[in-house]
Amino acid sequence: MEVKDRIQEKSAELFRRYGIKSITMDEIATQLGISKKTIYQYFADKEQLVDAVIDEDLRCTREDCELIAARAENAVHENILLLDGLLEDLKDLNPAILYDLQKFHPVVYQRFIDHKNTFIREMVEDNMKRGIKEGLFRPDMRIDILTKFRIESIYLTFSYDFLEGTSFGLGELHHELFIHFLFGISTPKGHDLIRHYLEERKQKQVVPAH
Repeated sequence: MEVKDRIQEKSAELFRRYGIKSITMDEIATQLGISKKTIYQYFADKEQLVDAVIDEDLRCTREDCELIAARAENAVHENILLLDGLLEDLKDLNPAILYDLQKFHPVVYQRFIDHKNTFIREMVEDNMKRGIKEGLFRPDMRIDILTKFRIESIYLTFSYDFLEGTSFGLGELHHELFIHFLFGISTPKGHDLIRHYLEERKQKQVVPAH
């Protein structure tokens, strides 16, 4: 692996685990066993490094979501696969990462917001339209309102105020909210499929992340 790739990969790992603010360039250099000067040969400053990490994360998210949509058996299955991917992603994610982005790296944060308001919105809308065509989601629902609600509910759970005083993990929280939402937008036929896929997951011993 190239030195630049190693730096970016280790930075992504540390940012996810501890948040962005608490990780210094010195810490990254120490973790990699290289000098800080070496990092600056590839990244002018921490802002550029954070930008590269987030850019790669958004690219991977887009790729993963598109692959899941393409191979999903139906709209409900797509949601279950997305949920499994989200729970896996949350296992080592520090919720402070979004706060740190917003407060200390606003330019990079805006790119994240643009991604949320374009790609993620389109994915959710397309899934709802697919589910309606398949007879799995309610045809009378307001797609625009529920798309907005679904997206905002995902990121609300990273808020300190929302998490304050709670004893459950991010994985448990997202799992419960997601299944509740999915049942709410589904028809009886969709409900049967949700139960089917949940039972499949249970048999495979897929459990919410803590």
